[in-house]
Amino acid sequence: MSGDTSKPIGHQYALAMLDGGEDRVRSLAKSAGTQLTMDAFLRVQDEEPVPAFLHSALCAMSLPTKRPKDDTQPILREDGKYALAINPRPVLQNVDGKPVLRSLGVPYGAYPRVALIYLLSQAVTKRSRDVYLGRNFTEWMRRLGYQTVSYGPRGTANRMREQVDRLLACEWQIRWDGTDAGDNAFAVRDVKISNEYAGSLEKNGAFAREIRMSEAFYSHLIEHAVPLNEIAIRELKGTPTALDLYTYLAYRLPRITSDKGQTISWDQLARHLGNSADSKRFRQTVRETMQLVSAVYPNANVDMSGRKVVLHPSPAPLERKLVGPHLRLVGAPAGEKAPRSSVPAERKSQRDLPQLTEELRAFPEGSLSFGTREGAFRKIGLEKGQPWSVDTMADAFRAGFPGIAKLRTDTEWLRVWEAFVVSYAKRRSQDGGD
Repeated sequence: MSGDTSKPIGHQYALAMLDGGEDRVRSLAKSAGTQLTMDAFLRVQDEEPVPAFLHSALCAMSLPTKRPKDDTQPILREDGKYALAINPRPVLQNVDGKPVLRSLGVPYGAYPRVALIYLLSQAVTKRSRDVYLGRNFTEWMRRLGYQTVSYGPRGTANRMREQVDRLLACEWQIRWDGTDAGDNAFAVRDVKISNEYAGSLEKNGAFAREIRMSEAFYSHLIEHAVPLNEIAIRELKGTPTALDLYTYLAYRLPRITSDKGQTISWDQLARHLGNSADSKRFRQTVRETMQLVSAVYPNANVDMSGRKVVLHPSPAPLERKLVGPHLRLVGAPAGEKAPRSSVPAERKSQRDLPQLTEELRAFPEGSLSFGTREGAFRKIGLEKGQPWSVDTMADAFRAGFPGIAKLRTDTEWLRVWEAFVVSYAKRRSQDGGD
């Protein structure tokens, strides 16, 4: 089955890995794959996932991949429940010694996508509206693989700065259908609420200003942050369509509850990815892009072979093991090979669960899908949080629980964890899974 060419190459690599390990993956890549996709697959499998985050609305609706013919015009995107407007506001600049109002234009390409993921990830992980674009941002660029952060006219630092300037000079509005009359819309009037940000670049390559998110956007972000894997972002950083497809699938697949999956038209997918209409060229581009995306997200169960696109329930990207049901075709039984956090596991006997202690400890780090101590937390997630992924809930718990830094006994942690899981599952069911 590892040579089934009807599957994206990442799925084929995953099956080969389950069947024969890295040697089988390399053998398959020689005949059916490419060095690029194989290297991306192996790097993502070799490294521990690093959490990154993006707002669900920005996963569902994309920025332009190329510079628009008139980049001073607003961008409008619609995705059923969500509507997004990005309006490039004029900024005051000094031209030949005189103040001039000039529009920088809308952001486009891969750089603003990478910058958005950084900004929102920092806000979620640090639980702060203030994000500093200083030395950490330059270091993050290097961590993503921008090893040469150059400062010439076409250097990576200046190109990133240009797109960040565009990004933060825009007025952002997100509208969604809410259940309450007063909850139908909110606007991020100005992501750079801090007027200190000017897009300046210091000699060492560090952006010198701080961004302050609006309180409304920050609060909504914490509730609707979609977990991504920074390791995957690194592999996709140069391809905007791949970033869009990856973030869209990361947002959509873990929220599908039907075993039959969800069918969407190619035209619908085109709108998600910022294209005006379906076309043969678009289908070909997306199918080719899916090869790379599947290499960094092999658990994504998507069928793009037909006249419709079928999305199947899949674990979130932070799930490290190869656990998707479409991958359970070879190798040891799934329960022994790779426990899946998003479906009920076989009920364990009490003796299989870890013995709880009264020792003060932190909430478990990393995936709850593996490990002895994590078993008790995993059991609650599976039983109380269906159909949501245990690790997705754990990420939300770590990001949003006010007392996450406090040391507690396992008994107390399990109590607050269970209350959170029950509330999370109920809330997500009521709002349709977004």
